[in-house]
Amino acid sequence: MKADEISRLTQSARVYGFHGTLKAPFRLAGGVDEDALLDRVQRLAGTLPALTMPALRVDRLNGFLALRPVGDSTAIDALAEQFVTGLDALRAPIEAAERARRHSSGLSARQQELLERWGYPYVLEEFRFHMTVSARLDSAQVERLRPWIEEWFAPALAKPPEVMHVGMFAQSATGAAFVLRRRFTIGARN
Repeated sequence: MKADEISRLTQSARVYGFHGTLKAPFRLAGGVDEDALLDRVQRLAGTLPALTMPALRVDRLNGFLALRPVGDSTAIDALAEQFVTGLDALRAPIEAAERARRHSSGLSARQQELLERWGYPYVLEEFRFHMTVSARLDSAQVERLRPWIEEWFAPALAKPPEVMHVGMFAQSATGAAFVLRRRFTIGARN
C-alpha cells in the first residue's frame, strides 16, 4: 500500500488524534469554564481505579477500521460510564442542528433516549470502546488497509493495554484538531 493512500484513508481519524473516547466531545454549559471542567476531571479520575483492558484487535466498526477489545470490556465500559455521568452537569444541552443530524442517522429508540439525556447516543449500554484509525471505507479499501494497520499496530496488539491515564482534549473550532489540555492519572491525586 502506498503512503499517499494510507494518508488519505487515515486523515479524518488523525484530526482527533489517536485515542479512545470515554465521553464524547461537548460544549460547556453556561457559567462553566475550562478550569471547572479540568478540576472535575481531576477529582473524578482520582476516584477511579487503573485497569487492564482485554487485548485489542483491528476490527471494522460502522465502516471504519478501529482497534477494539477482544473479550470482556466491562471494566473500560464502567470507566466510560463514570465519565459520561460524572461530567454531564458541565455539558451544555445538545444543539438543535446536532439533534436533527443524529436523529436522521437511523438511531434506535434507546439511542434517541440516550442522545436526549446524555447528549450522545452511544453511551452506557450502547458504548463500544474503540480507537478509530481510518475514514469510512468500502470493502476494497478495508482489504487493502487492514493488513497495513495490523502490521503497524502489531506491538500494541501483542498484549492487553493498561489504562492508567485519561486526557482532556479541546477543539478550538469545529473541524480543528483536538489538543491535549491535560493528562490525569487514574486513581491518584493529580
